[in-house]
Amino acid sequence: MLRNRMRFFQLLVIVFLAIIAPVHGACGADGKIYVIREPDGVIRFTTKPPPEGEQAEIFTARSNGFTYHRKPRSKGSRKLYSASLYERAIYEAARRYRVDPNLIKAVIHVESGFNPRAVSPKGARGLMQLMPGTARMLGVRNAFVPELNIHGGTLYLARLLKRYGNEAHALAAYNAGDVPVQRYGGIPPYSETQEYVRRVLHLKKQYTAYAHG
Repeated sequence: MLRNRMRFFQLLVIVFLAIIAPVHGACGADGKIYVIREPDGVIRFTTKPPPEGEQAEIFTARSNGFTYHRKPRSKGSRKLYSASLYERAIYEAARRYRVDPNLIKAVIHVESGFNPRAVSPKGARGLMQLMPGTARMLGVRNAFVPELNIHGGTLYLARLLKRYGNEAHALAAYNAGDVPVQRYGGIPPYSETQEYVRRVLHLKKQYTAYAHG
């Protein structure tokens, strides 16, 4: 069902392109198609870069998916957050806890868009979106410090990988918690969690391919 939904979504983009191409000459000034999800759930397509502080995804037909695009909420800055800022911390945590660094990057990508100051509506904080209680359990004193957050989040991910012996199930537990994964014996039937697992694994493949040239 999820695959059919993604194909339908991509078809909408193709139709959108067919409509705007004669008017705008393909994909706009920067060559990107932005997918903006409104608070009421409405999905809006545009070739114009989102205004400062607005979150959007970039449709990438070549990879059959999305590349996360997030701008800082502070005015006057149009800098995009990048994985390269945290390469050292990611690889140190990967070696220490024996977790694939590309999996760590993919989790951070989906969780926060590499924004070290990100805070979710539920209160999860930082790059790997640690809840305050989880951060305390992991010994993370300040979840907004990138190195501490990455090491804490990777340690938590390593424990889940060891517990389930399966990347997809570990990621589902990272997103939805242990109880649903144990109750359903795998990825729970939650659309948010299923999409989360799909995106992380897809991005892991992209980061891995990039790392190997």
